[in-house]
Amino acid sequence: MIGSIKWNFIVGGLAFVITFALSAGNNIWLTTLLRSCYSFAILFVVIFACRWLLGTFAGLGHAGQSESEEEGDPGKGTTFDAVTPPDQDAELHQMLKNRIDEAAPAAQDALFAPLNPPKLSTKVDESSEETSKELSEALRRMIEK
Repeated sequence: MIGSIKWNFIVGGLAFVITFALSAGNNIWLTTLLRSCYSFAILFVVIFACRWLLGTFAGLGHAGQSESEEEGDPGKGTTFDAVTPPDQDAELHQMLKNRIDEAAPAAQDALFAPLNPPKLSTKVDESSEETSKELSEALRRMIEK
């Protein structure tokens, strides 16, 4: 349930005051007081129901609670440990110097060798025509179905 019960009393009290002020001139004081109490009770219950629905179905009731409190570990998720990587300026400068040097790319080219995959080849024989005919017939049968 979200909020506190004071909201119920605040809204109910406002309803009581407004109802009393608007009906005091037209009714006797006992009728005015009774209707004001009815408006207080009705709005008290309506606000209570709204708070309960928002807390239960919308999940707003757990908005103030962290997941670590629900699990029972009070310290979990309350701090953030940010670790920065070590200073790598020297390595970065060395990489930039190697790139500027003309000898460095030549050394890297010597290490690089592109892949040469073997080429696939099929044997051509008389059975290849027969298999292609069988495949085309099977395809026609599948299309017909």
